Amino acid sequence: MQVLLILLLTIFAAPLARAGDGHMTGNLPEYHVSSPGAAIVTAKNLLASEIFWPYQVEVVKDVKPAAPAPILPAGSVGVLIRVEASGFARVDFGRDGLLDVSVASTDLLARANRIRMGELEKMAPNFVFAIGPRLADSSGPSLRALPFVSMNGIRGYLCVFADPSAKDFSALAAALAPLRERDGVMTILFPQGRVPDVQLFEQLHVANWSVPFAYDHMSEPYTHTLLPADLEPPAVMLQTPEGRVIYASSWSPTAVPKLTGALDRDFSTVAASRTTSTPK
Repeated sequence: MQVLLILLLTIFAAPLARAGDGHMTGNLPEYHVSSPGAAIVTAKNLLASEIFWPYQVEVVKDVKPAAPAPILPAGSVGVLIRVEASGFARVDFGRDGLLDVSVASTDLLARANRIRMGELEKMAPNFVFAIGPRLADSSGPSLRALPFVSMNGIRGYLCVFADPSAKDFSALAAALAPLRERDGVMTILFPQGRVPDVQLFEQLHVANWSVPFAYDHMSEPYTHTLLPADLEPPAVMLQTPEGRVIYASSWSPTAVPKLTGALDRDFSTVAASRTTSTPK
């Protein structure tokens, strides 16, 4: 599945850079994050410097994953999923797997500083760039692709990993519905199991929870890539547009107060007034 994801990211990310590409580039706003006056990105401030995270990283020295995986040679390039609070970077290396590698074993800091200086272009926040063109819109009268412009200005993402055919799905939808657009945070459903897109579209309308969702054939690889290793669906994960995890847990109704607290802490108007767009 990692192979599928890296191939899809490569195939779909490239057209975003070409002008006049309809749904994707046509709706992709100008995005400028360079800030030469900001603090140099280091391992210590990497989480706070997430706006400078590069979309891809390269391994600068051989990496030995856990057995029986073979050594990942220097020069291997992967898609940066996120930097973890542990200081490791989660990177999808395609056929070589999804790995948590030390930041020091990659050129992540060098690329981040090139973005900071304006020497390396960044098209959009990393999560937005990866997932934006591959979401279905369930809010209208019929199923359609989510317009990329719908993700403009979104401050965070509540990712929900759940099986629409599960008997408690309606209860989950009802519990999470009040958080759908709270504090500028978009809810995205990653459906588990094999549920046809049109069927899920209709089900979400019935449940009065018309949130964007990952297409059926895309949801499994994205679930594997995004969810922390110790979590299994059903699960919820609150993250920034760059992919930094704010809160993640298995799903139960008791998760709602904790999600609400995380939203208030990190995305409320008061929280926004305490932060700046670039680290100093």
